[in-house]
Amino acid sequence: MAESDEHKFLSAKTLELLAQLSQTGLYGFKEAERKKFDFTCDLVRDWSRLVSGQTLWKHAEGIDKDLRILLADEESKVTLYVARDTVKNRSTVHEIITDAKKTPMRDRLQRLRTIWIPQDFDSDKEEHRETVNQVLKERLSKDLLISIILGGFSSKDFDPVGSQSGIPGLNLAIIESIARKGFFNMPDLAKRISVSATTVRNRVHVLAASGLLAQPSPVASMYEASTKGKVALDICRSLALATVRPENGLTSEFLYILEILGIQYANESISDEWMLGEPDRPPFTAPSPQERFKRLVLQALYATENFGVEWAEPFFDSTATMTS
Repeated sequence: MAESDEHKFLSAKTLELLAQLSQTGLYGFKEAERKKFDFTCDLVRDWSRLVSGQTLWKHAEGIDKDLRILLADEESKVTLYVARDTVKNRSTVHEIITDAKKTPMRDRLQRLRTIWIPQDFDSDKEEHRETVNQVLKERLSKDLLISIILGGFSSKDFDPVGSQSGIPGLNLAIIESIARKGFFNMPDLAKRISVSATTVRNRVHVLAASGLLAQPSPVASMYEASTKGKVALDICRSLALATVRPENGLTSEFLYILEILGIQYANESISDEWMLGEPDRPPFTAPSPQERFKRLVLQALYATENFGVEWAEPFFDSTATMTS
């Protein structure tokens, strides 16, 4: 059965956007080929996750087959269904998912993400293509990249990193040292970053409570940088490098993800004087998106100045292998 132009556009655009958004420097993208799917790729962070998807446009009778293929697949760690948004299509998808909850496939439903596309989309019209591009970009960014690949990272996860209290740059230095060199015990970590063990212990507990550090075993006092912690490091790495070496710049894709996370680029000088003169705000009031941006830049620069963090390599593993 011949695919419509809209079907072809949606499948190709999904892969194009995932490749484009990898220019954030927060994950790696590798296109794959699996003939029974409309599109497939590997998205790499601390693991490699195979993403496979089906596209529905004209042939609503194929929904059952599409979803069964997606749910039956054992290799894919994320499955996407890009579908035409009609009442009938939504009803059919809902019925199939409800039925699947009563079968052994119910555990695979958590892998499935459905992206609904306006039913009057016409791929021959430029304004339609632009609108659908934005729909796909937003949904892929929020429902796939941020919620899954970036470990559910959110704006509140910046708070411990951008905090103006305590020793500037210390929180980032602790996460960076554990991410690069591992964790043995508090005295060893304190020695590596040249602060007291008591100070390190207090900071590690705060970072663990916030989810930026993880404990592989609840019975052992061991810590590792979580996915969220490494995402925070990669974001601050890009900010630090762009500030010190303006030729690196910040990609539009990176700034787009920052905005989704409640951070807005501030095109102005950021200095110690700004931090000291930062306006007071009522207690428990969150900083503005631009203030968050400036706080992160300063903390990243302080991590280099005070603790020698070099930001040489990204913190996601481009050689990571598939995980379940």
